[in-house]
Amino acid sequence: MSVVKRSVSVDAELWDELVREAGAGPVSPLVNDALAHYLRRQRGLAAVAAYEAEHGPFTEEELTEADRILDEAGVVDLTTTAKPKRVKRPTVPPSRRRRA
Repeated sequence: MSVVKRSVSVDAELWDELVREAGAGPVSPLVNDALAHYLRRQRGLAAVAAYEAEHGPFTEEELTEADRILDEAGVVDLTTTAKPKRVKRPTVPPSRRRRA
């Protein structure tokens, strides 16, 4: 797989949160995963729109069933503004922390 380097601008608070989440590790894989997730989501939304254009809107029953299936699969609803629950990570003793 080839790699391209690009310059992007990121909201400072968002970047700070990313760095806190990533720790001392590289952020490129996280950004790559986020972009891949975004593109999969966009393709899914386009597929739903195409299906509904051909067959009509989903019924409330169908949407409820889809929500149930997604909940059981652990899929997070990215359309809400509520923050998902964060998993508490184990703390690392100061003697074991990596220095920047």
